[in-house]
Amino acid sequence: MTETCFQLGVAIMEVSPDFIVDVSIAIGIAIMLSIVGFLLGKGVKLLVVKASEKLGFDEWLRRFSFGRAIKRTGLSAGEFFGMVTAWILYIVFILLGIHYGSRYLGLAEIASMTQHLLNIYVVGLVKALIIIITGFILTDVFVSYVYKSSELRTEMQLLAPVAEYLRLLFYIVIVIFAIEQAGISVEALTNMLTPIIWGLTVAMLLIIVFNIIQLTRGKPRLEE
Repeated sequence: MTETCFQLGVAIMEVSPDFIVDVSIAIGIAIMLSIVGFLLGKGVKLLVVKASEKLGFDEWLRRFSFGRAIKRTGLSAGEFFGMVTAWILYIVFILLGIHYGSRYLGLAEIASMTQHLLNIYVVGLVKALIIIITGFILTDVFVSYVYKSSELRTEMQLLAPVAEYLRLLFYIVIVIFAIEQAGISVEALTNMLTPIIWGLTVAMLLIIVFNIIQLTRGKPRLEE
């Protein structure tokens, strides 16, 4: 134990002043980029919130299920997207700080790892969010069109389970596609969701058959 401590002390004493300076500069680069990312994230978040309020984005998004889900969290749409954007910027600049600090010190493995994280996972996360948000909104528009395609109550009883089934099915497909685009394997998730989708399909068909029987008998559909 004493010999190990002695060797460690000798190694520390042998560290050159140039190495200490290089490490200090690398840490400074990482800290500086992290601070820039923090300030930029705060600024972008504030800008997104203000722009959302001015453009009426909250009211527009609230027309869709995705917007109403955000509202239930206690956040406005502007606050939600501003927060997401800010955190993405925080992560990006922290990784950039580690990347350039590592490159300055010649730590190729760490620099390569952070570059991989930026190119694959961070960019993939952004792509996944864009796909999910856009896909959910388009799905809600489509389902709303299905509901509006009939004004008769009898037809609505048959269309409602189909519309909600399609909504849920599209949501699942969109999420799986988004995760795949983020660079994450979805094979296990797909295998797990397959029996669930089949179960939902059977349930939807049973509901439709039940509604047809009720309509044929001239009885009102049972309300849950």
